[in-house]
Amino acid sequence: MVKKHVNSSMETVTEDIRQVQSLLTESRAQAEEHREKESRRNNLVLYKVPESNADRAEDRNKADIAFCLQLFNNALQMGVAEEDLVHVFRLGRRGDENNENNPRHLMVQLASYTSKNLILESLFKLKHADLKYKRVVVAHDLTRADREECKMLVAHCTGQNYG
Repeated sequence: MVKKHVNSSMETVTEDIRQVQSLLTESRAQAEEHREKESRRNNLVLYKVPESNADRAEDRNKADIAFCLQLFNNALQMGVAEEDLVHVFRLGRRGDENNENNPRHLMVQLASYTSKNLILESLFKLKHADLKYKRVVVAHDLTRADREECKMLVAHCTGQNYG
């Protein structure tokens, strides 16, 4: 009788430990997702930004920074200085041929969240900007989970099957 009671208690304790481990794993994942969102807070992703054909990566990067400054200052009339751009880089690998129709995305890390919000609030000005700026799409830097959620929501709203 005592043995049955001990075994029953051990099973209960074992199940409790499994539940605690599951909750701990879930909490860690949520904390990591929160840290990742926080690290992306000041970032913007620019799509359809023409890519430079320069041979050196440093020259291509300087061209990307110059384009960003022109976009933010000329098209959006923001008054962004080069010091406001923490880091500007292309996402993905550079192909052998620079495909003008499908350039790599451009990641822009800004110094402050306020700058990012002001840029996003000024995007309506692109409607009346030069053609090279009109084509540019500016978006938040989303986590992988957020991107998947957006895809599912778009698929749901458009009636497409997402899988």
